[in-house]
Amino acid sequence: MLLKQLVASFIFLCATCCPEDDCAAVSCLGPPVLAFNIEQDNANVFITEIYTLEDISVTGDNANDFMIGLSTFNTENTDAILVLENYNWSTGTFQNNLVLENNIIIPLVIEIELSESGGCCGGIPRLKSLEINGILQENNTGLYNITLD
Repeated sequence: MLLKQLVASFIFLCATCCPEDDCAAVSCLGPPVLAFNIEQDNANVFITEIYTLEDISVTGDNANDFMIGLSTFNTENTDAILVLENYNWSTGTFQNNLVLENNIIIPLVIEIELSESGGCCGGIPRLKSLEINGILQENNTGLYNITLD
């Protein structure tokens, strides 16, 4: 919820307080970051040590551009959220796979568009849609749940 409020605040700031001639004081959101809570048997696979970061890879379009890491969104789940970052996004639809230990393949279809041009925060890559295992994700907050059961 806090992440959603921060995102909304930044968008509001860029939309309302951005003088066309002075963008130095404006903080724009960067490219999309995808975060995954991956669970098996109702438990996070990184907390239960079923998988480690070394067990995870990304294949498909622009796979070499992804940085993979573990992070946390609260103190109870230290280093339990898989984070995918890509600072080289271009517009389009990308077919990728999240691969766990070379035997579990989770298809990702990532559609990227640019934010509206004009203003201080125009032309920045934004997540338009994300499909996980063929299911269109309705929340575009950046944190997605994947169940391996």
